Amino acid sequence: MVITPWDGGTKLYENSLDVRGAIHETVAANIANEETPGYRAMRLPFKEALQTAVNGGGPLQPMKTHPYHLPVIAESERQFLSVTTPLQGGGPDQNTVNLEEELTQMAENNLMYMAVAQFLAGRFDGWRSAINEGR
Repeated sequence: MVITPWDGGTKLYENSLDVRGAIHETVAANIANEETPGYRAMRLPFKEALQTAVNGGGPLQPMKTHPYHLPVIAESERQFLSVTTPLQGGGPDQNTVNLEEELTQMAENNLMYMAVAQFLAGRFDGWRSAINEGR
């Protein structure tokens, strides 16, 4: 059996980083549209998005609730739109963005991204060590 740098575990870490990047884009779009009347904050649940990434989600069209809204997710992250959901409720202007909640989501997502990146770096360090021992 040949082990490549992109075995199942490494691919899972890669997909996880992709999902964390998409979550970051979603939260950033929510923050950018904090004062846009009628904007519905979006949520990208990690578990469902990771499942989509692992199953090779195909290209989808971006969702916007108004033509003047900023994109919810970058072009490169379209595969996750099938699991992105708008939040319900809102104030008098029907905007559902809660800045404190968004900043909390951003901080949590950043921590999780860094943790996954460290795990992936550890895998590469292990391989590097194994290669250097063979010299």
